[in-house]
Amino acid sequence: MKQILRFSNFITSEETKKLSNWILENKQKKFFQDAGMHGKRITTRYSTHTDFEYPKIVKDIRKRIVDLMGLYEEENANIYPPFKDGVVASCAFPGDTCYQHIDPVWHKGFHTMHCNVITQSPESGGDLILNGVVEPMQEKELVCYLVSNSPHKTNLVKGTKERLMWVFGFCIKNETWNDAIQKYELN
Repeated sequence: MKQILRFSNFITSEETKKLSNWILENKQKKFFQDAGMHGKRITTRYSTHTDFEYPKIVKDIRKRIVDLMGLYEEENANIYPPFKDGVVASCAFPGDTCYQHIDPVWHKGFHTMHCNVITQSPESGGDLILNGVVEPMQEKELVCYLVSNSPHKTNLVKGTKERLMWVFGFCIKNETWNDAIQKYELN
């Protein structure tokens, strides 16, 4: 079974700029915290602060993902992981890496899927390594995979620029993933 789905230019240049600016303007605030992945990355994932809002564009992009992946077609298919709005904003500084891990299953009978979008790439590195295979991600590309099923990590972020990434999390059934794989493998 295919492990990853990729959609080039899923977001526009204008959306990329807005999402990057939001991270850069807010990364010093209390709702960005250490990612806890043995690297130099901060995220909104572990924040207990709820007094912040993601920009409206985040909801628009999430809706596009829901439509793309067919997440409303089955009952209870659109459950979010337990981080704010099921979304994570991430800033990986030069020298960051993420150790290999598998994310939790948040709801029994569902897989945890992350749909990642890089809005600012570093000069080099910060690549996803999924099941031991390096899967470089391009700016504006949507990369979806089952984080609760596959060991994944990243290699070292190099250069002077941060890697800025948005994670859209979903809890989905096996059939939903298989349907998406079949649909997009045929295209």
